[in-house]
Amino acid sequence: MDTRKMFKIGAKIRSYRDRIGITQKDLAEKLGFASSETISQIEQDKREVKAWELAKIAKILHVDMSDLLAFVEPAEPQPVLWRQEPSANKAAIEQIFNKFCEDYDMLEKLSGEQISYHPLPQMDASPRTINYKEAERFADTVHNSLHLGEIPARVLEKTLQDRYGIKILYKELEEGSAATTIGDFGPAILMNSREAPWRRNYNFAHELFHLITWKSIPPSVLREDKELWEKIEKLANAFASWLLLPADALKFAFEDRVKEGKITYMDLVDIARKFDVSTDALLYRLVKLGKLSQVVVDELKRSEQFKAHDRSTMGASWWSPPKFSEPFVRLAFIAYQKGNLSKMKLAHLLDTSLFDLDTVLQEYGLDDSDSYNAEIHTL
Repeated sequence: MDTRKMFKIGAKIRSYRDRIGITQKDLAEKLGFASSETISQIEQDKREVKAWELAKIAKILHVDMSDLLAFVEPAEPQPVLWRQEPSANKAAIEQIFNKFCEDYDMLEKLSGEQISYHPLPQMDASPRTINYKEAERFADTVHNSLHLGEIPARVLEKTLQDRYGIKILYKELEEGSAATTIGDFGPAILMNSREAPWRRNYNFAHELFHLITWKSIPPSVLREDKELWEKIEKLANAFASWLLLPADALKFAFEDRVKEGKITYMDLVDIARKFDVSTDALLYRLVKLGKLSQVVVDELKRSEQFKAHDRSTMGASWWSPPKFSEPFVRLAFIAYQKGNLSKMKLAHLLDTSLFDLDTVLQEYGLDDSDSYNAEIHTL
């Protein structure tokens, strides 16, 4: 193998390994090497890398083989803004997230589809002076701009993907965690697949706040000031509440159920399920609208009966997201059908084997045996 390229490969392996925070010993163990000295030799250009080793290294480091073979230095990853940083493997998760976004961007190009997304609204805000009133105004503006209707949670995720091109990756994360980034590939959200559906809706709205204020309140500013970060997180929560529970629609749903100045536990739970939000989010919003007192809400949250009513309705509304979003899989399949993506690469992108690829495609309503390129004569 060319010595000049070998040096480049070794340097890149070291760079990507350092980026995700694994040691030479960790990498050696994952590759089945007896000693970390083998990795040291590879990174110092003292040992040639076999093709199968390079493929396995690329997978462990969450990069493509082409990234390791290229004669350019690894690009700096896009900054990721976390709602709650992982207690472990943060760098590796960020690498997976960035790689997914780059792959998604590649598929948009390889599919040959004429994709035109609306630009996401950007809100001007001063990190130091922004307040709840501004966050509420932002929520109203975004609600109207995105045409989210009376029950925004029903359409928010699809609207973000289809109309605004936001790339969404589901991954098992720690409770309460989600993240956002914006790069050359556009805006993206990393969503916790373990969360309840209504919690995911709230997280989407929360992360949307960060995307629309990305330029005026960038991650670099928040990382430097914990107190400021905590303030912005509270405003993002408030924004999410206002966005998902529009005042007029919520007031009507609430007042329609009030009888002689009282409302039942079950009616409150029904309203939460109707708007596809948690009961906590609903109660917070009702306090802000002056429909319930904070004292009453605190009592409700301690009530075992209320909690039981809430839990009893969760099963019927529960659903788990697929590993990859429908738009991502569809674009990959189109690129493959057009001959711009090999079957092996398609399987790799969908994190499956060639043997199981057809089964995975069928789960998304796609069939490799169909003749998608059949043609007819036009007049």
